[in-house]
Amino acid sequence: MKSKLAIAVALSGWLLLFVFIFYEFEYHGSDILKHLIHIENPAESIFHIIILTVPIGSTITAYLINERKKLLIKTQQSEKKLRHAAEEWRATFDAMPYGVMLVDTEFNIIRANKYISKLSGIPIRELIFRKCYEVIHRQNKPIENCPVVKSVSTRNTEKFEYYDAEYNKYFMTSATPIFDDKGNVIAYSHSLIDITDIKQKEDKLIQSKDAFFNMLKDTDTAHKEVKELYNDLIVAFANTIDAKSPWTKGHSERVTHYAVSIAREMGLNEKEIETLKTAGLVHDIGKIGTYDIILDKPDRLTKEEFELVKMHPAQGEKILSPIKGLKSIIIVIRSHHEKLDGTGYPDGLKGEDIPLLSKILCAADSYDSMTADRPYRPSPGKEYAISEFKRCSGTQFDPQVVEAFLRVLEK
Repeated sequence: MKSKLAIAVALSGWLLLFVFIFYEFEYHGSDILKHLIHIENPAESIFHIIILTVPIGSTITAYLINERKKLLIKTQQSEKKLRHAAEEWRATFDAMPYGVMLVDTEFNIIRANKYISKLSGIPIRELIFRKCYEVIHRQNKPIENCPVVKSVSTRNTEKFEYYDAEYNKYFMTSATPIFDDKGNVIAYSHSLIDITDIKQKEDKLIQSKDAFFNMLKDTDTAHKEVKELYNDLIVAFANTIDAKSPWTKGHSERVTHYAVSIAREMGLNEKEIETLKTAGLVHDIGKIGTYDIILDKPDRLTKEEFELVKMHPAQGEKILSPIKGLKSIIIVIRSHHEKLDGTGYPDGLKGEDIPLLSKILCAADSYDSMTADRPYRPSPGKEYAISEFKRCSGTQFDPQVVEAFLRVLEK
């Protein structure tokens, strides 16, 4: 777009030159060139030079004026985009279903969303530069185990769960340091998540677990009745574990079916098969301590979230360890995510160090995971699972277990 002012400036310079030449021609006629070049008066010579260069100067000036206008237009457009982006960011920031604050290294709130304002009853503008512990905890100093205080020393993300009696809620609070280009901490991203519903569900599951184990400890019926009750309770508790998420419904029973089929194909005795059957039904008991929000997450887990999930084999061992009659299945459960090449968890066992029943359970568990829908992806299908077993035989899975499982699948 051409600036009208730029056009006017450029034309005025050329118009001045035209008027000057016309004037010179009127007075000097055909001697105009000689008059312009051979000037005895220096002042007049300078004046002629200025007049002759005016169009160049006016053209350059017009160009600069036009460029300045384009720069101003771009600047205005950029400012408009920035304002729009800021409005979108603020809308997103305020729409978050949990509290988010940006605090400086002195615990002063730099920014906060509407959740924090609503929770504290303080208008957003009045939150700025107030201490975060005064606003959230109504204290004159940071609370014990404050994640911001911990993050100051560790320079990593820190988390802490606590109960607020005034709000009658459980919260998960976290602090993540924000660094400048030189690696210095300039602020902290401080979040506050209401986990009351999660804690209540967790308490109910724990109560169910306690009731289940108390029933096993107190039963004094005949051996057959005890065995039947034991099996029924194991199945019921497996269903309770799987009911934590709609995506895992029936998972434990399917895994047990696959594992027992593999064991029979490999010629294992009935005692080993019974041990494997019980281990299969409660192999995910450690997920009782895993939040549903992680199990139902609609996309892939973060590294931190996956680290929480990886704790469930060891957590399962911890839960079952008080029951003497289940000692034989505890090692199977603890090692059911170990891999032949040592890249599994929780102990990084390799090869023959991994119990055979754990290897079988690992293959069965992996097959059901690969052939079932998950919140972050649809089922890849049976053929994909078979190709993965063949590809990972000898690294992740025991070759003998894979061969037996493939024969089972063919049948």
